[in-house]
Amino acid sequence: MSKINNYFKDKYDDDQVEFRAKLSRHRRLILYRVLAVLIAVCVVGLIMYNNYKNMIYTDYTVLRTMEYEEATTASYLKFNNNILRYSTDGIAAFSIDNKMLWNQTFEMQNPIVDVCKDYVAVGDYKKSKIYVLNSEGKQGEIDTTLPIQNLCVSGTGNVAVILEEGDVTWVKLYNKEGQNIANDRTTMDKSGYPVAISISNDGIMLCVSYLLVNGGSLTSSIAYYNFGNVGQNEIDNLVAGYNFDDTIVSYVNFMNDNTSFAVGDNRFEIFKGGQKPENVFETEITDEIKSVFNSENYIGLVYAGGKGDEPYHLDVYNTSGNIVFTRDFALNYKDIIFNKDMVIIYNNDECVIYNQKGIEKFSGRFKESIVELVPTDSVTRYLLVSGTKTEEIQLK
Repeated sequence: MSKINNYFKDKYDDDQVEFRAKLSRHRRLILYRVLAVLIAVCVVGLIMYNNYKNMIYTDYTVLRTMEYEEATTASYLKFNNNILRYSTDGIAAFSIDNKMLWNQTFEMQNPIVDVCKDYVAVGDYKKSKIYVLNSEGKQGEIDTTLPIQNLCVSGTGNVAVILEEGDVTWVKLYNKEGQNIANDRTTMDKSGYPVAISISNDGIMLCVSYLLVNGGSLTSSIAYYNFGNVGQNEIDNLVAGYNFDDTIVSYVNFMNDNTSFAVGDNRFEIFKGGQKPENVFETEITDEIKSVFNSENYIGLVYAGGKGDEPYHLDVYNTSGNIVFTRDFALNYKDIIFNKDMVIIYNNDECVIYNQKGIEKFSGRFKESIVELVPTDSVTRYLLVSGTKTEEIQLK
């Protein structure tokens, strides 16, 4: 009897071993199949990604057309994934579906407009009225009482302005409701004339470039004011200052809350620091600068120094001052902008697009003359704005 029991026990054990072996082989087979599918998907994805990166577009398809009343004297800007249209008669915001979000009427001879994130400020040059708006509509009005020379807005609605009062120039900061937050009174003898101004996205940091003439020589000074907790411990909220002899720094701008830059007639500077900015990069400029443009990650400088039949030279820098790519081009452009990692150069009739490797991704003519090219969230889709309509296009 024991021999029979042992036989069945051995038989059972052998069956269990064989079952486990088959189960293990089955699981390995499934694993190999899953790995094979994943590898195939990755290979196909890499091929598609590589094809996308190296895709050269030669034409475009019109996806839809949005028509409206003629407004040939209007100017257009991208505004938080919407379109901003403004003229001397007023300012209006539209969705990309051409639905009006709001319309603010006014009478301005020379409107100055600045956009940051979800806020826009518009004021009349040499006048004293400023409107502050976001995607919901008007958030407030500012009466400066003094003539406006320049203005800029933050992503929180704070507005910095340069105002003139005879021989005195004021730099003032307002909140979106119109309350005066801070003032800086300047004269040519004291600190110079403010020629450029920029405010950080969070509305805390203010950068001002002053020009001082002393004994026939020019000196530019860049001042950083902090209106947060750190700046409260400093005289006049001044947390950093830099002087540059024999140069005119006519352009300053915050790329983000931590990085800003300045461009003069013979130098280019990058500053980093969200509380007390430090100079992290500088280089001399020998050629004439035609244009300055930037995104949150890149800075573009266009020089009148190309070669041969390409009279323009483009250098693109990252926030550390490293050159990402350089390129000569010939297009007599109206505007040049970034869209993510693409550089878009265009005029009313034609357009050229380069990626960050300097590869030409698109070169072609528009089917109709345009007023403005507005990027979308996709690097292959754009809005072409004319006097009577907007077309959404897809590169192909």
